[in-house]
Amino acid sequence: MKHWRTIASERIDDVFAECRQRDLKPPPKLNLVEWADEYRYVARENTANPGRWKTRRVPVSIGPMMAVTEKDTQVLTAMACTQLMKTEFLQNVASYHIHQDPSPILFIQPTQKLAVSFSKERFQKTVDTTPVLRELIPDAKSRDSGTTLEHKEYPGGALDFVGANSPTDLASRPKRITLADEVDLYPADAGGMGDPLALGEERSSTFNKRRLNVRVCSPSDEETSKIYHEYMASDQRKCFVRCPHCDEEQVLYWSRETVQWDKDDNGNHLSNTAQYFCSKCGAGWSEKERKLALLRIADETDYGWRQTKPFTCCGKTHNPLEWSGAGHWNEKGRSHCPECKKASHYEGHAGFHVSKLYSTRHSLFDVVKEFLNSYKKPLMLRKWTNTALAEVVKGIKLALSAEGLAERVEGYSHEAIPEGVRLLVVGADTQDDRIEMTVVGYGLDDENWVIRHVVLDGDTAGKRVWDEFDRELRQVYYREDGKRLSIKATCIDSQGHRAAIVQSFCAKRKHRRIYAIKGKGNNAGHRQIWPKTPSRTKNSGEHVYIVGVDTAKDLIALQLGVLLPEDGAPTPNATHFPCDDLPADYFAQMTAEQAIIKEHAGKPVRCWEPKEEGIRNEAWDCKVYAAAARLSLPDRLMSKPGDRAKKAKSEQLVEPDKVVQESKPATPRTTKRSLPRPAAEPTRSSNKFRRRFK
Repeated sequence: MKHWRTIASERIDDVFAECRQRDLKPPPKLNLVEWADEYRYVARENTANPGRWKTRRVPVSIGPMMAVTEKDTQVLTAMACTQLMKTEFLQNVASYHIHQDPSPILFIQPTQKLAVSFSKERFQKTVDTTPVLRELIPDAKSRDSGTTLEHKEYPGGALDFVGANSPTDLASRPKRITLADEVDLYPADAGGMGDPLALGEERSSTFNKRRLNVRVCSPSDEETSKIYHEYMASDQRKCFVRCPHCDEEQVLYWSRETVQWDKDDNGNHLSNTAQYFCSKCGAGWSEKERKLALLRIADETDYGWRQTKPFTCCGKTHNPLEWSGAGHWNEKGRSHCPECKKASHYEGHAGFHVSKLYSTRHSLFDVVKEFLNSYKKPLMLRKWTNTALAEVVKGIKLALSAEGLAERVEGYSHEAIPEGVRLLVVGADTQDDRIEMTVVGYGLDDENWVIRHVVLDGDTAGKRVWDEFDRELRQVYYREDGKRLSIKATCIDSQGHRAAIVQSFCAKRKHRRIYAIKGKGNNAGHRQIWPKTPSRTKNSGEHVYIVGVDTAKDLIALQLGVLLPEDGAPTPNATHFPCDDLPADYFAQMTAEQAIIKEHAGKPVRCWEPKEEGIRNEAWDCKVYAAAARLSLPDRLMSKPGDRAKKAKSEQLVEPDKVVQESKPATPRTTKRSLPRPAAEPTRSSNKFRRRFK
C-alpha cells in the first residue's frame, strides 16, 4: 500500500502535467471573423445588441476584418461613416491579437485624455465581458499586475493607449501593431516632432512585413483630411452589392438616380417613401430588399469588396469602376488587367470606403431625413456629407484661391444692386489708422452679394473718421428694380486699442442694430456664430457680443465653394462679387487664412489662422462680421408675401455637388405618391413623378 505522501506527490505531478499541457496548447488559429464570432462579447453599455458578437449583423465589415489576416497586407485604412465599422473594428483587431497572435500594440486616440477615457469606458468593458481576454489581462487592482488604464500587459505583449498629442509616448518603444482612431482629429504636429500618425506608425517599421497599421475615421475637407489622403493612397476597395431584381453587382452611392423619394401635394418631403434604385436596371429596392441585398454580401467569395484603384498595364490605364461584371477581379477581389490577366500591383495597403447606404442598422429613411434637415445649411450639409456618406467636401480649395474668386466677379455695383437682395448688413474692422467695412446683401436661403468694401482712412482715436463711418452706415442703396434698401444691422470688432471707443459708438446707436463684437475661436468647443445673449464689459458695462469666428469662417468657406449656375438662377448660400467697388488686394485678403487642426487644453480643435505672419486679412474679417450681423436679425425680415407659395412650387436647394462633387440632387417638384413599379419591368424613367436626389 502506497504511503499517503507518495500518493500526494503523484497527484501533484499529475496536476502540474495537466497544467503544463493546458498552458502549452496553442489556441486554434482563426481569422478575425471566426475569432470574433467565437470569442468576442459586447458590453451592454456599448451597444444596443449586447452579448455575443455576430459579424453578419454588419455584413459590410467582413471584408475589412478578413483583410487583417491577409499575409500581404501591412496597412489598412477605413474611411467610414459614423456608427459603422470603426471603433468596434479596432477593438476586434486588438482583442484578436491579444488572444491569437500576442504582440505589442499601440492604440492611438486624438488626445491623451480621450485615450484614457476610451480605455476605461470602451476597451475595459470589452475585456470584462469577453472571457478569453479576462483570463489574459489581469485586473488593474491586482498587485504587480502591470495593468493600468493606459497600459495593459498580457502574455507575449502589451497594449498602450496614447494620445496623438503626446510625442514622447508615440515615439517610444517599438510596436508591431498600431491602431489609429479618428485620425482627422489629430493635430498637424505632435510637439514639434511631426505628423503624429507617421510618428506612431514608424514604431512598427522594425517588424517589416509582419507589421500592421490600421487607421479609421470619417473624412472632413478634401485638402485637410488625413483619412481621405490615406484612402487615396490605398488600393481603394469598394463594396459591390447585387441588385435584388436583375442580380447585377454595383457600388452603392448617393445620386439623383439612385436615391429617390416623393413629395405630397403641399410640397412636403416624404422621407419614409425613400427607395434605392438600381444603377443598372432602374428597379426600386424596398428597405427590406436593400437589407437582404446587404446580407448576401457574406456569401460572396470576396465579401463584396474589390480593388478599384486605376492602374496601368499593357500600355493602357484601366479604371476598375468602369468595368462591367465581376470577371476582372479574382475570388479575393484583387483586380487584374483585362488584356493580359496579370494581377494589378499591390503594395500592401488595403483601403475601404463605406457609407450609411451599406448599413443594416440605419434605414434609408433615416439617411434621407438627415439630409433634409441639413441640405439648406452648409455647415450641417458638410457634416452630413462627412458622417453619412463618408465623403470629403470637395471644391473648396479651388474656390478659396484669390484667382478663382477674382474670376467670379459679376456685372453689378453698389449703385444698382441685384433684385435678389432682401436686406443689407455691414461688417467692420477697426485699425489705429482706419476703419474698413464691407456691405453685404442677403437674399432667400442666405444667397449673398458683396456690395462694396470701403476703407475710411483716419485716426480712430479721433471723431472725424467715426462721423464718416456713421454717414456710410446711414447711406441708402437702390436695387435694379428701384427698391430702396438701408442697412439693417452692423457688427464692429471691438478688440484692440479702440475697444472703449467702439463700445461707446455702438451703445449710442443700439436702436439701429449697431453692435460691438469680440471674436472667439473654437478653443472652448464649437461656438455659435451669434450668441443668444450679449456679455458686458467689466469697466463700462457696455454690451459686447461674442461671435464664433471659426464657425463663421467655416460657413463662409463653404458658401464660397458653392458654384454659380451659368443661367444665373437663384442659388442658396452662393456668394457673389461686384465688378467694381473692391480694393486691388481684396481677394488676396479673402484668402489670407486657412483651416488647421491644433491642440487646445488636450483636445483637437479646428481653427483658422493666417497663412503667413503679417498678411492682411481685413476683408476676410469684415465678411465674417457681416455674417454675424445677418444672424443677429430675425428671419421674418427676409420674407415677403408669396415667398412660401413660390418656394413650395419651385424650390431651389443647396446641391451637394456644389460642395461635394459626387452628389448632385435635382430640383424638387411637388408630386403624389407613385404606384409601385411592376417587378417584371423595372425602369427608372417610367415614373416621371419620382422625387430625385443625389
